[in-house]
Amino acid sequence: MTSKYQDIMADIITQIESGALKKGDKLPSIRAISQSYQCSKDTVQRALLELKFKHYIYAVNKSGYYVLEGKSQHEDRLNLSLSDYNNIAYEDFTACLTETLVKGQNYLFDYYAQQQGLKALIRSLKQYLEKGNIYAKESDILVTSGTQQALYILSQVPFPNEQGVILLEQPTYHRMIDLVASQNLPYQTIDRDFNGIDLARLEHLFKTQPIKCFYTISRFSNPLGLSYTASEKQKIVDLAKRYNVYIIEDDYMGDFTKSTDLPLHYYDTSGHVIYLKSFSATIFPALRLGTLVLPPELMPSFLKLKKLMDYDTNLIMQKALSLYLDNGMFDKNLTYLSKVFQEQENKSTELLTRFPNILHFSSSLQHLVIELPQNKHLGELKFTKQVDYLENNYLTQAPKRFIKLPNNQHLPKTLKMILN
Repeated sequence: MTSKYQDIMADIITQIESGALKKGDKLPSIRAISQSYQCSKDTVQRALLELKFKHYIYAVNKSGYYVLEGKSQHEDRLNLSLSDYNNIAYEDFTACLTETLVKGQNYLFDYYAQQQGLKALIRSLKQYLEKGNIYAKESDILVTSGTQQALYILSQVPFPNEQGVILLEQPTYHRMIDLVASQNLPYQTIDRDFNGIDLARLEHLFKTQPIKCFYTISRFSNPLGLSYTASEKQKIVDLAKRYNVYIIEDDYMGDFTKSTDLPLHYYDTSGHVIYLKSFSATIFPALRLGTLVLPPELMPSFLKLKKLMDYDTNLIMQKALSLYLDNGMFDKNLTYLSKVFQEQENKSTELLTRFPNILHFSSSLQHLVIELPQNKHLGELKFTKQVDYLENNYLTQAPKRFIKLPNNQHLPKTLKMILN
């Protein structure tokens, strides 16, 4: 004999899977359900919370519970493609924006400053970060208008170590290159390739140079798609503590890593890692919201400069992102996107077995990066505009041993043209 809360769950699931309840439909109120099943409101609440945990429904504050995904949406995703995901993410986030506009008049007409970020989003981000082994107090989390704003502010504010040189891995994120070059900021570089990073060189730089911070993409680096080993992460964090160097950990692809592949921030016990995250890869690039986990001593100076740039990071988008994280849409869509990512990587791996001259490669949703033997001079290849030699990802001259290609249906033909 089943309990009342199990009966409620089973009936709602049946209605969703049969199509009687569709995506976005609002469920009856807790009071109405309790009267219908002749049970307490606590019993109904228990059933709804479990349905929310199982990602059948989501809650909207002061509004009620809604169907997260209906029968038709589930069937459409059996053969998911990246374009399908883009449509799904757009529709889901649009629903969150609509709910924000309908229920959030205060965000439109009551002007108030929350420089650190909307409190509702800060709470949502704390829970989201904990799922990725990023443990921080709400007071250490803040929201920016994209990661580029965060990087610019970090390049400008003084750090407690009173040093001024920025250390960059090569190659790295092209916009970080632009940031350093356009402002003539003092910098040093350290090479990072498929063989890893030279930890002895890193220690020498930390020890002998006035390094303010080391900017690094610890997992799925841009552009090579590299990740540090666990021992490398521990050593880097230990060196940062020993020589009082801050690390800016850009983790834009961290959502796609394995649970055992931990971020640098996880190893940090001395407050030397600044954790930076965007949602461009997991939701869509136009969502110009970034989140930072800052050491407390950096928060006042960071917020002081941020206030000069934007009094408030877009509150409507912040509220919508909070809903998107809390109601299970983010987790649900990330699961499918990860499957697309893995399927694309498997296809690329199988394809590259046909080209024995390739030494190393990494694959992502959009691009494939390959390294060829040094006697293969890629700079001589001028027959296709699809080849990216990564010049924009180096502060000093690019070695042209790496090329980045679009990971699409034309990839086999392009590889055959280049490598044969």
